[in-house]
Amino acid sequence: MKKLSICIPTYNRSYHLKNCLNSILLNGNEIKNVEVCISDNNSTDDTKNIVNFYKKYIDINYHSNTENIGVAKNILKAVAISNSEFCWVIGDDDMLLKNSIEEVLNLIKKQEKVDYFYINSYHFDSKLLKNYSYPINTNDLPNNLEKFSNFNSDFKTKFIELINPEISFDFLGGLYLSVFRKNNWDKNLNKLNQKNLNNNLLFSNIDNTYPHIKIFSYAFKNSEAYFCSKALSINLFGVREWTSLYPIVRSVRSVDALNFYYKNGLPLIKLFKYKNYALQYFVPDVLKLLINFKNSYPYLIEILVFYLKNCYYPNLYLSIFYQLGRSIKKYFK
Repeated sequence: MKKLSICIPTYNRSYHLKNCLNSILLNGNEIKNVEVCISDNNSTDDTKNIVNFYKKYIDINYHSNTENIGVAKNILKAVAISNSEFCWVIGDDDMLLKNSIEEVLNLIKKQEKVDYFYINSYHFDSKLLKNYSYPINTNDLPNNLEKFSNFNSDFKTKFIELINPEISFDFLGGLYLSVFRKNNWDKNLNKLNQKNLNNNLLFSNIDNTYPHIKIFSYAFKNSEAYFCSKALSINLFGVREWTSLYPIVRSVRSVDALNFYYKNGLPLIKLFKYKNYALQYFVPDVLKLLINFKNSYPYLIEILVFYLKNCYYPNLYLSIFYQLGRSIKKYFK
């Protein structure tokens, strides 16, 4: 059994998958110490050809679904086919930096009692890809990329202490931030609601939006965790097909996620504090959904119920002024 699997759910993104796999290949000899697990959600592009090319150099465990099973279930499948002790789930449009694999393996070795590692990441605008050769060489990227988390020192703590917007503004929503012990994950798969997982309406519930958060909240509630401040991956933004539905993720599902953390150890005072934080975009996000009514109308009744349940949080109303402030700042910047 290998220590680490890099798990990649993918669907019709062969262009970005090639960049992703090439970044893994650039880790040199360390790639022999990891397994790359790819769950292909029945792609119709040349994903399989890209995978077959990189199979010559990388230990790839490739599974292709006979039909599109949805985003959440494909994430679960990418982890399920892993044969390693730890898993690192990254997007097919994410990339690793040089020596990332070596550094993660060293962390796992040094921190034997840790079940969950938060691994910082850089943001990178997909529009800038045109300025680089293809597939991209991550060694050529600028050194001043913005980090996902601004915490600048490593530390070991209890997992629940990582649920903090100053560490992760979406409360570990970004899958690429997590390296976790697979055994803990497997033992808590039963916490997922299968009916919700099978719901084909994207982001219609916590299970088909953030299945990993629901599992994490149970799997690591008693676990030691480690925060790695150094960014070891690159998160590409600007290529999400579901961008128009991001408001529902940011202003509703993030709050839903906090409820599960609360069930598994998050103190009540932090629950209220963090929910209020998560609602700082609520009114602007609802307006965006209304503007995009064609795609968002199935969510509107739920949003109304959500509002009634959370109407006592100040940021529901202050979000209007926060947005005004952000707009003014952006204008003068």
